[in-house]
Amino acid sequence: MTTYLFLLLSLFATIATPSPVKLAQRDGATTPFSLTNTDLYDDIVQISDYAAASYCISSFNGVKVGQLNEACTDVSCTEAEEDVYVVDIVNSVSHALILAQNSTKQIIIAFQGSSSLLDWILDFSFIPVPFESYGASNGLNVNSVTADDPKVHVGFQTAAQNFFDYSISVLQYLHEKYPDYEVIVTGHSLGGALASLAGVELYLMGYNPAIVSLAGPKVFSPSLAAWVDEVFNTNDYISKLQSQSISAVEPNTYTRITHRGDIVPCVPLVEMGYEHAGSEFYISKADLPQTIDTITIRGLFQEKYEIEILGGILVRALTDLGGLLKEFIVVGPHLYYFVVMSQCNGLAGLFGLDGN
Repeated sequence: MTTYLFLLLSLFATIATPSPVKLAQRDGATTPFSLTNTDLYDDIVQISDYAAASYCISSFNGVKVGQLNEACTDVSCTEAEEDVYVVDIVNSVSHALILAQNSTKQIIIAFQGSSSLLDWILDFSFIPVPFESYGASNGLNVNSVTADDPKVHVGFQTAAQNFFDYSISVLQYLHEKYPDYEVIVTGHSLGGALASLAGVELYLMGYNPAIVSLAGPKVFSPSLAAWVDEVFNTNDYISKLQSQSISAVEPNTYTRITHRGDIVPCVPLVEMGYEHAGSEFYISKADLPQTIDTITIRGLFQEKYEIEILGGILVRALTDLGGLLKEFIVVGPHLYYFVVMSQCNGLAGLFGLDGN
């Protein structure tokens, strides 16, 4: 709850500042437009299912290597296509599923969101530190980051490097065996932040991944975020999205999905030295189902959208504090991303957030 109080006080200080405040906005900001391509919508929903399935790692029944629809009892797993396989499970400081699907020629890395005390410690370790490439630090042949003074969230960088400690040999094996397979990196909340960092690292290694972050907090300093947008061709990606001609998430693109009322993508604050990269897909409908007509593509990061969310929360704090606190306790807006992200651990049903 301290986090929400801090955010509200920070927002109040911003609103109360008498001098003009220049909001952070990447050059070439986009006028929002609706998503109408149903194939792309279906692809994003499918990727969200993989992000939800990652929560099975910490569930009571767990998840095992093998066919995903038999690997765990969660609905996101049991409804998966039969040729989606759990190749490896990382269950350490970071938690992730490494999946493969032969029919679509895809390798999917799905990071789990916060589910332990250690995860929350990582979330709150938001001191910006110099970006360190895992590949470069371990003698791999990687590209260089050319941003000026690139910095990242220290907690997220620690967890991302832990992931590669456990997975790099598996990823190298898969990449060598299936060089024509597309690599998709996704995750929800903390998992979205780790997907962003891991996606950048995989880009440096030459994998050309597609990043799909759901409800991810900020990871990058402004200079690094701008460089990420440059190397992931975000402006070109937005232009293609405007034409509605993209039928699936493409390699070497960065998609950032947010949801109405979700405060997590607002943190850490811009004033703390962080900005988002990628093209934002905004879900305007509060509850499920979230159909294609509820998706607006906002494009490059603009702080004004965060101010709108934080302003709405501030108004509710003044007019309906009880309802606001109840919402924060069960974090409904943070869990609804086409599916209920926490359904695998049973909390969704306990709090009545399973859509029933």
